[in-house]
Order: sequence, then structure tokens, then C-alpha cells
Amino acid sequence: MIKAEFFTKKGSIVKFVIEGHAEYSDGDDIVCASVSSVAWAVLNGLENVADIKFGYETGEGYIYFVLPDDITKNDQKNAGLLLDTLYLYLTELEDQYPDYISLTKLEV
Repeated sequence: MIKAEFFTKKGSIVKFVIEGHAEYSDGDDIVCASVSSVAWAVLNGLENVADIKFGYETGEGYIYFVLPDDITKNDQKNAGLLLDTLYLYLTELEDQYPDYISLTKLEV
């Protein structure tokens, strides 16, 4: 199962951890592929389109992301659009595939 944890500060996503494998099917795992694709699209958008610097780590079945504490209000707004989009997309996947993905959202 894929577990995704989102951490918010004053309602805005500031960090997430996505880990695990859906194991939806052998070979063509559409759930894992969907999660990976949207997560990487958002990270690329943050870095290359919005020009926002952030911390991250990746590994096999693992993505860790955190915004810096000193992010500008404009960057926070832009990051929020992309990070909220990621969260909403994963929420839809969780609704469609509840046995393969689990989301939590916590205020820090």
C-alpha cells in the first residue's frame, strides 16, 4: 500500500512523505504509476516553473518533500496551488483505489 502523509502549517501544505508500493498488479501498476507521475510533475513544477527551492529525498518507493521556513508569501501561494493539486489528485485516487493508497493530513 502507498501511504501519503501531508503536513500543513496554518492550512498550507509545507511537507509530504509518500512511501510504499500499491501492488495493484504485477507489471503494469497503474496506481503506483499515477502517484509517481503526479508527484514528480508537481516537484518539477515547483522547481522549474515556479523557481521555488525546497528540500527533498527520494528512494525506491519513497519521496520526501519540505518547503523552507523562509519561503516568500508569493512562493507560498504558488507552491500551495501545486501542492493542493497533488493532494486533491491523490484524494481522488484514494477514493477509487482505497485498498492501495492511504492519505493523511496533519497540522504541524
